[in-house]
Amino acid sequence: MKKSTKATDSANKESVFQNLSKEERIALTVFFLTPLVALLFLEYANPAGPGLIFYSIRPSCLLRFGVTAFLFYIVMGFLFALTGSMRFSGCFLCIFSIIFSLTNYFTTTFRGIPILASDLTIMGTAMNVVGNYKYSLDLTRTITLLGLITWCILLFRVKRLRLPKGKKRISAILGSAAICFASFWIMIYTPVMTVTPMHVTVNTFRPIKSYRKNGCVLTFMRSIQLMIIHKPDGYSANAAEEIAAPYRSETSSGNAKTPNVIAIMDEAFADLQAVGDFRTSEDVMPFYHSLTKNTVKGFSYVSVFGGQTANTEFEFLTGLSKAFVPASATPYQLYIKSLLPGLTTHLGNQDYQGMLAFHPFRANGYNRDHVYPNLGFSDFISLKDLDVSASDKIRNFVSDAADFQVIIDQYEQAKKKSNAPFYLFNVTMQNHSGYDQDFDNLDMPISIEEKCDDPELKRYLNLIHHSDTALKSLIEYFSKQKDPTVIVFFGDHEPGLSNEVYSKILGKNVEKLSAEENMNLYKTPFLIWANYDIEEQENVNISMNYLSTLMLESTGMKLSPFNQFLLDIHKQIPVLTTNGYFGEDGNYYSLKDESSPYYESLRKYQILQYNNLFDKKKRIKNFFD
Repeated sequence: MKKSTKATDSANKESVFQNLSKEERIALTVFFLTPLVALLFLEYANPAGPGLIFYSIRPSCLLRFGVTAFLFYIVMGFLFALTGSMRFSGCFLCIFSIIFSLTNYFTTTFRGIPILASDLTIMGTAMNVVGNYKYSLDLTRTITLLGLITWCILLFRVKRLRLPKGKKRISAILGSAAICFASFWIMIYTPVMTVTPMHVTVNTFRPIKSYRKNGCVLTFMRSIQLMIIHKPDGYSANAAEEIAAPYRSETSSGNAKTPNVIAIMDEAFADLQAVGDFRTSEDVMPFYHSLTKNTVKGFSYVSVFGGQTANTEFEFLTGLSKAFVPASATPYQLYIKSLLPGLTTHLGNQDYQGMLAFHPFRANGYNRDHVYPNLGFSDFISLKDLDVSASDKIRNFVSDAADFQVIIDQYEQAKKKSNAPFYLFNVTMQNHSGYDQDFDNLDMPISIEEKCDDPELKRYLNLIHHSDTALKSLIEYFSKQKDPTVIVFFGDHEPGLSNEVYSKILGKNVEKLSAEENMNLYKTPFLIWANYDIEEQENVNISMNYLSTLMLESTGMKLSPFNQFLLDIHKQIPVLTTNGYFGEDGNYYSLKDESSPYYESLRKYQILQYNNLFDKKKRIKNFFD
């Protein structure tokens, strides 16, 4: 009886398929092929080039491709159940692939890094600068675009198939939604991507390598995992208090100085001749190199490359490290929702006036208009507050010369109101990427030797030359002021030039660099200058999380208990970034290396950072500022 029933069911199903018209069979075939087509075109347009997921037949690669295809099919199934329309659900997948592919391609072209999950939190910031790039498609991306558009047209040419309404439709919606939710939850919130033969990881130095190995979809999903915050091992509020106790008992000197403080994070300011060996017609930054009197300078290592300015800003203003938050996270967008003590609150407690943030671009970039008050700033000057003329710009951005004149104007206005020390933090815009267009308002006296000659590199170096000239004027102005003044000046990251340019500079394929060698691409020049006597230092290697503490200490200013802790950690771990660290022994260590002699110190730092950034109700009072 059972055998007969099965045979009958099979016959009915066969009969149903046979009863379909030729047009309906073609429509069904197109429908079932659509997720695979959307995925194949997406991976073909991979900015890393069609990688192993596309060509290789190794079991791990086939598994990655199979899992990705499964995700596409279940999304298609859910959309079909929800809308009842084969055309809509198919076109949605194709359009998604088009948007993701093009966004990824242009992001990689302009910034050198493909998109990760954290980039979704800064879409508003990205949209602010989209008009400053030149957009063009290569052959691969053109084929992808035309192929997917053609497939969308095909979806509308085949016979229209729709799901009937009713209880079965509702069941289909609920069932497909449950499968989608469960699948994506497992992928994102469990270690399935890392513990299975898929072994999906994200190379934080060069995410594009991960794109080539894992494919676009799995790499992006893995980057979502990297944004999830976990408590450090051994964390408790009591543990944080114990670590902090020795520093809370210390008292700073009553003779601490309170000079004017001007902190300038200069967009993409870097010394590429310290990265690779190439010659220019003249010194790119002659004034910076000439400064020695009452100056501390060297290189500050950062956690970002080619973009994500706010992460460097976060480290400088808070003394916290990106090493202890997910590599792809942007704290400004995700974590700073209430008052966070740091440099600004520390100076505010000493009755500094101004407490002013200044950025000559849109105020909403990286959520600054909401973050700055939570960092202790009283006022924020942005582009809308400025009267900018054509002469104030280089390319489409406010020049550093015009930017620094605003600093001088604000200082003079503040001093007319009060003799209290003045504090201003400035993020410039002049040197922001892209570098792929010629502008009549960019003078270019710097030329490059033939082996490294590249139009983008030449434009960038000349921008830095203009920044150096502007810095000279600013320091010359404050050298004539009687009020004690400190200027700390640093770059936020290396410029987002292409891998080809960096390979020319290095004389080596940039993708073949070791983790330690890659650290060299994550450093920017810094200087701390005072118009009064301080101990001079050169060739200082530091990381951005320590820089504000170094400024306070080297200029004789008051240190918070947390600053004192950072000084101790800095002695053991001079450089700490998302990409690893250098110990006082000169060796490079991975953040996960538990055999490191500095691992316990690292853990203590992480516990204090978690207490400050995430355990706000139990934050140690009067410690971080």
